[in-house]
Amino acid sequence: MIKTDIKTYWDVKNISNIKSIDEAAKAFETEFVHIFLKEVRKGMEKGMLSSSFSSKMYLDMFDMQMAKAISDSDKLGIKEYFLNAIKAYEKNSK
Repeated sequence: MIKTDIKTYWDVKNISNIKSIDEAAKAFETEFVHIFLKEVRKGMEKGMLSSSFSSKMYLDMFDMQMAKAISDSDKLGIKEYFLNAIKAYEKNSK
């Protein structure tokens, strides 16, 4: 069984449980990659899979898992970019 801890935007309870800036940046990176993958998929040929509801739901779940895996690799640097931006904001707003 695959354990997933993706915090989706409609899961308000889990999002409100985010306690640190690091967790928030990680959740943002994961959601950013998920949206990016969905947009890339829109540009792909439709012939590979049907456009039924079940196919769309499966592909969305696949994109969510891919986004989680990509985000967990820490290769993109989006999380670090936001952490640095938040630190600079905190430093300059005092």
